Order: sequence, then structure tokens, then C-alpha cells
Amino acid sequence: MTSAVRASQPQGLSSSLPQHAAKTVGARLRQLRKTQDVTLSDLAKDADVDIATISRIETGKMTGTFECHIKLANALGVKLTELYAGIEEVRAKEGVTVQAASEQTDVYVHEAGKSFMTLLTSDVLKKKLMPALITIDPAGSTNQEEAKVGTERFLYVLEGTIEAKIGQATHTLKRGSTLYLDASIPHRFHNPGERSAKCLLVTTPPVL
Repeated sequence: MTSAVRASQPQGLSSSLPQHAAKTVGARLRQLRKTQDVTLSDLAKDADVDIATISRIETGKMTGTFECHIKLANALGVKLTELYAGIEEVRAKEGVTVQAASEQTDVYVHEAGKSFMTLLTSDVLKKKLMPALITIDPAGSTNQEEAKVGTERFLYVLEGTIEAKIGQATHTLKRGSTLYLDASIPHRFHNPGERSAKCLLVTTPPVL
């Protein structure tokens, strides 16, 4: 099969596809190969791609390079867009996480039960941001934290008053106040008020 495919690398596409697309491309490659009744060994020979590489791509164990995909599409006589069919649909599906309030069950308790952190999304270690709801009872505090260098945090006060103790400094934050900090600096949050305080806390990259 010698139908020529000429394609330049699409802007923004690296030499290998992102992991979320690996299984989609692999499944599509296998489907095209089976539809044409082409064996792995025949495809490997026609595309000049190692048979083990093709097998790993088809099973989603590796993505394969863009150049490799061009060779496989050429060998099968299809356009590269046919090999990539379905990738955007998968990205749209896997790129969105919706979580109902009743599903927010990851709660971490600090300071003898006087402060709580509720994670606001699932699989946080697979994401680039970790949003959480911090609830601090009167006179309560979060544990002092000192994240690795490069970790950043953003805090938005929803209710009450919070004292943010960062290094040697203390910042008083009221409803509507925001705070952005280098999380590698030792810090903790304290509630000096007489009612519970709540704030939205976003950490990047996620740290537990």
C-alpha cells in the first residue's frame, strides 16, 4: 500500500501525543488494520516500524511519535486525520470533571478537629490545580505547612476572618480578601473570630 500521505506536524502537537490520546489512537490503528485484514507483521514491514512498537501503540502502552503515525497512515493508505479520529471527543470528555456536593467526600481534619479541608474535585494528583474548601472553627487553625519550592497557593475568603501567618508576618483577611503566596514559605491559617471562617484554597501543583 503506497498511497502517499504528506502532513506537517500540526501546531501545538509535540513529537508524541499526550497520554489521554494514546488509547484512542491505538484503538483506531487496530480498527483500521483489522478492517483491511493487515497483520501486525505486514504493517510493520510496509511502514518500516518495529512490530513491538505497533503492538504497544495499539494496546495504549505507548503513544508513538508523530513521524511514526505518518508512516503507519501511509502504509494503511489513509489520511492522518483518519488515524486521529476521535481524539478531540476523548479530550473533551476526559478534560472535564463535574462533582456534585454530595460527592465531595475527601475531607482532611486539622488541629484537633477545629479545621477541615474538603477537596473540591477528584483525582487531584492527576491535575495541575488542587481546589479545596477550608473551614476553620472559632479559635481553630490549620496545621503549619511548608511545601516544596515551586508550589503556589491562592486563597479567597468566603466567610468570616482569617489570619494568615506566613513566615514571620501575619495578614488579616476578611470576607472577599485574597492571598497569593509561595507555599514553600512556612504558613498556617487561623480563625480569630467567634464564628466559623471559610475560604477557597487553590494549590498548584497539587500537594497532600
